[in-house]
Amino acid sequence: MAVINREVADIILEAYYWDYKLVDNVATRDKKEVLACVTMYRDYDNLDVQISEALTMRDSLISIYSTHPDGEVVVKLTIKEEHVNI
Repeated sequence: MAVINREVADIILEAYYWDYKLVDNVATRDKKEVLACVTMYRDYDNLDVQISEALTMRDSLISIYSTHPDGEVVVKLTIKEEHVNI
């Protein structure tokens, strides 16, 4: 299985939550804990199918982590649109 870096991926689906720590009796974000991450390159031939599958996976992650014991879990789907003007 190949690993695609988030910096170069076109589609990123991740589930995460934030750890907090107390600083002077104030809760502040400490560390992002990633529970799941799926990265993909854009499939220009079947983009509509790929987006549909990403949305289905997003819905599945929402269902899976809706009762996660650590409280608030964020499920985030990012689809990058980058164009080069010539």
